[in-house]
Order: sequence, then C-alpha cells, then structure tokens
Amino acid sequence: MSSVPASASVLPPYNRLGLDYAHPPAHKIPGEIIDCHMHAGSVEQTKMFLAAADAYGIGRIWTMTGLENVPALKEAFPDRFEFIAVPNWQSGGPNEPFISDWCRRLDEFYALGSRLIKFHQAPRTRVLWKMGLDHPLTHRVIKHAYDLGYHFMTHVGDPKTWFLPGKPYADHAQFGTFNEQFPLLDQMLEEFPDRIHLGAHMGGSLEDLPALTRRLERFPNYVIDSSATKWIIRAIADTATVASNGNVAPGGSLGFEGTKTTLSQMRDFFIKFQDRILFGSDLVVGDRFNFDHYASRYWVHQTQWETPYRGESPIEDPDATQPPQLVGLDLPPEVLVKLYRTNALRWLPRAWEGV
Repeated sequence: MSSVPASASVLPPYNRLGLDYAHPPAHKIPGEIIDCHMHAGSVEQTKMFLAAADAYGIGRIWTMTGLENVPALKEAFPDRFEFIAVPNWQSGGPNEPFISDWCRRLDEFYALGSRLIKFHQAPRTRVLWKMGLDHPLTHRVIKHAYDLGYHFMTHVGDPKTWFLPGKPYADHAQFGTFNEQFPLLDQMLEEFPDRIHLGAHMGGSLEDLPALTRRLERFPNYVIDSSATKWIIRAIADTATVASNGNVAPGGSLGFEGTKTTLSQMRDFFIKFQDRILFGSDLVVGDRFNFDHYASRYWVHQTQWETPYRGESPIEDPDATQPPQLVGLDLPPEVLVKLYRTNALRWLPRAWEGV
C-alpha cells in the first residue's frame, strides 16, 4: 500500500499520491465483492467504471440509474446489475404529475426486477423539493412501493461538518440541525417494520456512533452501507485524531454534543454490527471520469477495511483536515466476508427470490 510521491501540481485530485491503481494489491480475503450502492449511466459510460470494478474484484452491483437506461444495461451486462428504483429528478416537480410519473416508474422498475426504492432526503434535496418523508405526496409513493412489495433505501442527513459555520447547511433555520435530520427516518422505520431498510452512507450517522448504535439496536430490519467514500474515510480518520490527542481535528466532524469516538470504538462498532453493514462505493458514472477516478475509490475502501494503513489519502477532500488522511481499520477476515458479500446476499431483496 506504499505511495509514490510526485509533484502535487501535476497530480489529479483522485490520485494526489501518484499511485498505480491499475495494479491493486491482493485482497485480504478471496471471492466476489458486491457493491450495493453506485450510480450507472449509459452503456458506453459504464464500461470504464466496470473496468475498474473488475480490477478490484467487484462482481454484482446494485445501482441507481434512470429507468430509460435499464433495458440496455441489462442486455449489455447480463446478471451484473440489480436496479434500485428512482424517480426522474429532471422532470420538474414536486407536484402531482411528478408523483404520478414516479409511481408509474415504480411499476416499470418492478417489472424489470427492481425490489428496492431509493428516497433521497439530504437536507438540500428536502428543502428544494419541499417533500420530506412525512409529506402526503412522498407518502403516496411510499405506500405505492409498499403495496408493490418494495423494500426501502434512504439517504438521510449529510456530513456533520456541513452543518458547521461557513458550510452548506450552516443555516439551521432553513436546513435544520444535524440531529433534526433523523426523526422522520425513525418514524418510517416504525411504520414499516416488515420491510428491509437500507441506510445509505452508514445511515448518515457515522459521526454519531451512539445514535447509530441505538437505531440499529431498535430496528432489526435496518441495515447500512459503507458508501460515500470521502465522507466515510474522513469520519474514520477523524477518530484517529481523537485517539492521538483527545481533541477534535480542526474542521473535522466529531465531538457532536460533546461526544468523542476513538478509533478502537469505531473498529469495535464494525465488529459488533458485522451482520448489518454492506459494502458500497457511491461511485457515479460520467463522461468526465476515467479509470483512475473509479479505481481510486475502490483502492481507498480496500485500504481502509483491510489494512492498518496510517497516512495521507490519495483522494483530495476540501472538507477534511489538510492534508486529507486515510486510516485503516484492519477488519478481521470473518468481518470482511460479511461486509463484502454475505450481508448483501442476506439483506438485499432480489426479484428471483420473490421478496
């Protein structure tokens, strides 16, 4: 996992250490890795992403993409993708036509094999669309999905550092506080206890492990994914700063309500909930991205979960303490098997299983 330093002025933001991503190190455990959270595009756009996925041992993938892309992706890459139902965010809304179109798309996604629906409830989205999980129009979609047999995926909250002064959600009157992002999620978990609920980006709560622990203990069908690479590596790296000097890293995201999480507590959390955490990258396919961009995220995840690495991150992160840090948790092999593969097979609904 050694780096090859070079002049920062000539290195791209996804490879600030000059690494050879095309030749990844061997994984700590053998076998397929399932990525349960990424965003595919057209067939041509997705080919480069899959080259990086292949290099890092990624097999089956749960993806979000427009309904219009699904038939072509299924034909081009048979048995590679499972599709998470999403609306057409570019269609206008939030209004009756948008909701009707979303419900129609749910029917078509279902016919194509989808059994998981995504609700994007980040503060900016919720404020822009004026549609929280408790809004009657949103609830109409939830009920339609429930009646069809869907399970639920939610993006709730955003990095806690974004709620600090000078950051995107500093206006708490408009966006709410970090704490205020989660009551509606709990309400949804209470209302639909018989469905699987996948919390994207470690449930939006990796910076507040006590709250996340309580939610996982309270709701047995709630599971979380490890996606949003910069966010997750920043949160874990900040715990290492706490462990070394007892203080929150400047600009970091820990210390919520006076609490601090140590690196050992973070590692213990992953071991304690080893049956409830699924691997995800949150990679987004696009024409502006190349092999190294995609591979950088998989390299970082592999390093973070499988090794005791301590050092700089190869990925630029303007929200991190500079230079951005990467801290490995060196998880045991039996935990990695569940994170990478068996948890996804256990929890993620698939059409051929009739769930």
